[in-house]
Amino acid sequence: MDSQFYASIKMVTGEEVLARCMKTVEGGEEIFLLDEPIVVPESTSIDKERNIALSGLVPRKWMTYGGDGLVIVYKHHIISISEMDRWGAEFYEKALLAARVTSPIKKKVHQEEHSGYLGSTDDYRDYLEDMYNNSPDIP
Repeated sequence: MDSQFYASIKMVTGEEVLARCMKTVEGGEEIFLLDEPIVVPESTSIDKERNIALSGLVPRKWMTYGGDGLVIVYKHHIISISEMDRWGAEFYEKALLAARVTSPIKKKVHQEEHSGYLGSTDDYRDYLEDMYNNSPDIP
């Protein structure tokens, strides 16, 4: 496993992703582990009163609703990858802070209310067997 580095990655989808990256081999296939990947699309608007165009960078998390900051990307999904210089790494760290602030707020789910437990298998088996045995279609 190679060491971690800051990378700018061009995906086959056309997105440019910035992340801390580590290349490794899993099951004979090269993969890249991306830690806290972000995208930084440019936003442009026109100020008609002053007759100028305003442009700015809007950092956001690449996987908006992902629960973990670590993402696995297979090599065949990447067109190009380049290690960032010190300026790029510093920009990434600042943009990551902005992306974290703008990400959706996760709501806490109360376990007692949303546990997902519906009953035991034995109870349902007995109920279904009883329905089958008492069915008018059984000779």
